[in-house]
Amino acid sequence: MLDKIKAIFKNEKTFPCIVFDGKKMSYPHLSQKQIDEINNDPKYKEWKVILKKEE
Repeated sequence: MLDKIKAIFKNEKTFPCIVFDGKKMSYPHLSQKQIDEINNDPKYKEWKVILKKEE
């Protein structure tokens, strides 16, 4: 039970990204799971995710 509670508050590593949905750009910080979902889910077929390079 304690592990489940800890998992809720565990911070996932996020990456700064540029997301283009065909109409507008946004600059969210996405987890790898979210990036994979956008790249693989057919409902996001028009979307592009580009990882921003760290300077």
